[in-house]
This record gives sequence, C-alpha cells and structure tokens, in this order.
Amino acid sequence: MSDHAPLPEFWVRKIRSFFVLFDRDLDGIVRKEDYLDWVLERTKSFLAKDKQEKYKEYWNAAWNEFWGGPEGKVSVTFEEMMQSHARTFRDPKFAETCKNWFNLTFDGADANSDEFITLQEYSDFLKCYGVHPLSVTPSFQALDTNHDGLISREDFTNAGRDYFVTTDDNPSKLFWGPFLC
Repeated sequence: MSDHAPLPEFWVRKIRSFFVLFDRDLDGIVRKEDYLDWVLERTKSFLAKDKQEKYKEYWNAAWNEFWGGPEGKVSVTFEEMMQSHARTFRDPKFAETCKNWFNLTFDGADANSDEFITLQEYSDFLKCYGVHPLSVTPSFQALDTNHDGLISREDFTNAGRDYFVTTDDNPSKLFWGPFLC
C-alpha cells in the first residue's frame, strides 16, 4: 500500500479506538506523560514493584517506537499516530516489531509469571487502560482460542500484533476491549 492510498476503514476504526483509550481529556492529543503516567499509576494496584519497573520500560519503548517516532515527539494527534501505525502496510518488519513488543507486554500482564493469563489478569491488564469491567469477559473469550479459560503467550502476542496489522474483522479486534468510537 502506498503512502497515499486510502487506509482500510476497519483498520482505521481499530486505531481510532486505541487512540481514544489514551486521549483521556478528549482534546485530540495524546501526550507522552499522559500515556505513561496514567497507565503506570494503574499498574500499581496489581503488579509487583519489579514488574512495574519492567512495564515502565516497555511502555516508554512503545511510545518511542509506535507514537513518538524518530522525531521524538512528546505529543501526537490521531492523524499522526495513525500514520505511524500505518507502517504496517509499508514496513515488512512492523508486524514482527509489534509481536516482539506484545511478547514483552505479556510478561507484565502475566502477574504470577505462570506463562498464562487468567481472566483476572486480563481484567487487571485492561483496567490499566480504563476498559470497563463488563467489556473484559467478551474480549478474553475472543482471545482464548482453545476455550480453556487461559490466554497463552502465543495467543496474546498474536492477537496484539493482529490488532495493529490486520484489516479484516477477526477476534483480535477485541484485544483492547470494545471499539470506543
């Protein structure tokens, strides 16, 4: 897909919904400090101190990779963030970068480090982003591909990556909870 081709509408809806998770004051701008501080403050209620520190590293790296970009932006509009994530259509390494990042994020969400995420752990993970508790179970069920009541590392990383790199309507669309806009 060229830099000027229209982006797939379903993909744009997913990205818009993701942006809204972080645009807490609804001003159309996400600032790095809001992105980091808001999420990290919420992790204090369910992650051990060492995992909080790792999560902070992951989220700072995520801002730099996926939001701030090589320019080192400290705030971005929806359009800027969408164009940054649209690399998925130009950069063959983008999907792997996403998967690697979600592999690290799994370690934060897997609070007891047993290599699986339970419904409670997923609920705590989504709570960091302000997802309503009633929205968690449908999202969890969509990602629990073998319906054993657990999300494996593979299911988590694949769904997280697919949220950003697929254009079709599939279960990964619920990775961050329901669409918000």
